[in-house]
Amino acid sequence: MRVLITVPPAKSHLLPLVPLAWSLIGHGHEVLVASASSAVPAAVAAGLRTVDVAPDADFDAVFGVRDGTPAERAADLRRRGEELARNGGATTAPIFERFAQVSGLMAAGTLAVAELVRPDLVVTGRLQGAGLLVGSRFDVPVVEHGVGLVTDPGHAGRFLPHLSELYAAHGVPLEPPQLATLHIAPPEIMVGGGRGVWNMRFVAYNGGGELPGWAGERARPRVVVTLGTVLPRAVGVDGLGGVLKALAQVDAEVVLLGSGMDALGPLPANVRAERWLPLSALLEVSNAIVHHGGGGTALNAINAGIPQLAIPFAADEFVNADVISRHRLGLAATLEELDGGLLERVLHDPGLSAGARWARERSRACPVPGEMVGALAAWAR
Repeated sequence: MRVLITVPPAKSHLLPLVPLAWSLIGHGHEVLVASASSAVPAAVAAGLRTVDVAPDADFDAVFGVRDGTPAERAADLRRRGEELARNGGATTAPIFERFAQVSGLMAAGTLAVAELVRPDLVVTGRLQGAGLLVGSRFDVPVVEHGVGLVTDPGHAGRFLPHLSELYAAHGVPLEPPQLATLHIAPPEIMVGGGRGVWNMRFVAYNGGGELPGWAGERARPRVVVTLGTVLPRAVGVDGLGGVLKALAQVDAEVVLLGSGMDALGPLPANVRAERWLPLSALLEVSNAIVHHGGGGTALNAINAGIPQLAIPFAADEFVNADVISRHRLGLAATLEELDGGLLERVLHDPGLSAGARWARERSRACPVPGEMVGALAAWAR
């Protein structure tokens, strides 16, 4: 079976698909990744055959990364995120419109790759309209691979009208392909119920990397702090100043992950800054995580079975923060609400620890990617 994997142009959208890609390869199937921007080096680093389908595209312009001041961008991102939360996590029209533009920049290259390899199956990340287009153009079954905690039933069908100009430009009738959905979060906690065509266990993959010797030594509790890979580029890291001030009040070792941390100035004595470490491995030797509420980060914490403190800034982060709080996987707060007391709770509240372990158990009850390969191959025929 020949499988084309296509995702939006971001590393965070690519990483959740890597375990399935390698499971397909391990069962003898051919896999090719078609994406752009930071997803391309991430796929190459994962050892996957990869094509950059839009090497000259300016995706930052589409996402407004350079528009206005960091404070103005942060306010706009928050407004969009809060709108998404009010919509129950279902993708809003402005998000569809923006990703329709992204899909347009990637469509010609993705279609050219598909023309060359003639896939038997397309696995597409959510909000990648080029994957739907390939399925419709070549009459190939498509699997929409989830990346977070939201089911959003009928997502692809609601995306399709926003892709009408793209379909027309390539002479493809505006009809949905044969479509299935695969979720990677425990169905018990997903917004919308989580029961898709398939539910698969989330297998943590963050790229290879060496853990330093200190990671195996814990004289006191360890807290990981990260804003993920996208947010620091858009709004900077100033928001972490308050987080670190609160963490300085807590008897814990703090590991601050991410680039651009020099902007924070001198760090508290209990804080260690690292530009990058493999998150899943670090969480296995940590006690809690403070993060922005990103779906991938939340799933890594669930996989490690540790409590989370989510401080949402944008996109689906407000929805994810609500899931974390509602199911007692941890807590959710704003920067203004954050203090040492909340951090102490995340570290020491037995109820939150129990909730985190429960979510890990529910995740591990789902079939692993290797167990899904046969079903995908049968469905593609």
